Amino acid sequence: MPTASERQPAKLAAVRTSEPFRKRRHWPKTLEARIGLGLRELRAPATFEEYLALSEDCNYRIHYRDGQVISFLEIDEQTNAIMGEASVKHELIVARMISLLTETLGKAGPGFQVLGSNVRLFIAENRKGCNADVTVVKGKVEQKTYKFNRRAVSGITNPWLGVEVLSDSTREFDLSDKLSDYKQIPSLQQVIFIEQEEAWASTYIRVSPKEWRNLDLTSPEDQIPVQGDNIPLQRVYEHIL
Repeated sequence: MPTASERQPAKLAAVRTSEPFRKRRHWPKTLEARIGLGLRELRAPATFEEYLALSEDCNYRIHYRDGQVISFLEIDEQTNAIMGEASVKHELIVARMISLLTETLGKAGPGFQVLGSNVRLFIAENRKGCNADVTVVKGKVEQKTYKFNRRAVSGITNPWLGVEVLSDSTREFDLSDKLSDYKQIPSLQQVIFIEQEEAWASTYIRVSPKEWRNLDLTSPEDQIPVQGDNIPLQRVYEHIL
């Protein structure tokens, strides 16, 4: 099945950083309508229940934190063309990481489940919601379901590892707000950030409930440690860069 970026033709953007929508009913429900706004970042004030409804109604990914619904688009910096939710390189790296994590964690024995970006995550205690590019769950998947207006929306609450492929539109958000949110998930043991335009990765590994170790990897020969094994950065980017 083609990705959202492949289905949508490239469209030139009137690039603006963000534009808050004051009324939730104006929030675009389709990716085509979202692209039509030409905004790299879109935010709107909303309740958590409104976010849940929008997350079901929209055919693209949205996030929720600090009382705002948030959406990002990938926009080519050189051509100013809107690529959709993600670039081709982004999707290739996501697919590669799913494959490499499945291979690496398979050596550690059964019990790890590697999931794609359509899986919703809930930071239940703080009523925040997001999607990672790749999510790994160790053991049984635990979900929380919120019911409202005769509807039910579920999300995973026990991710063990998360992967984010960075882009110009999401880099600042991912490395600050989203990382901060991830660190509040008790089950999460590791977060991996990966650049798509150069061989670079950064990983945060939990060493105690409130302490994380950060490793920056800047050479293709460097390796990402995962569950007592390593993923060579060269394999992440092979035939992509």
